[in-house]
Amino acid sequence: MFDDLFNEMRRLQRKINRSFENFWKNNEYRELPDRFENYMMRSPLTDLEETDKEIIVRFELPGVNKKDIQLNVTENKIEVKVEKKDEVRIEKKGFFRMERGYAGFYRAIALPENVYPEKSRAKYENGILEVVMPKTEAKKKSKIEIK
Repeated sequence: MFDDLFNEMRRLQRKINRSFENFWKNNEYRELPDRFENYMMRSPLTDLEETDKEIIVRFELPGVNKKDIQLNVTENKIEVKVEKKDEVRIEKKGFFRMERGYAGFYRAIALPENVYPEKSRAKYENGILEVVMPKTEAKKKSKIEIK
């Protein structure tokens, strides 16, 4: 009788553990890498498109000012970070109200091919950040003789 009860409790514990693991894997909130403060930020909706000559990435960043966006592009990675802080302060005779709000986005993506970071261009319009990165020239294939 007790064995059945303990087996059922262990099964339930495993199920709960799996539920929490899946929640953090699939949630739209992500923890930042250690080099940033230890808080949670939303992961923006992202589209990645690859053409013959370019890689184009679009980040959906609603309600964000262009000045709040930090964008880093390396040869094989793109990273976007946004911190938006708002403060509302109302003072009237016999009345005081102060509200603070914080919103943030973070996303880092490994690129499918190397790009020229210095030739990349970005524009932010209507809540969409579009980054166009030219690919590096394809290296010529060499036929190697097998001995």
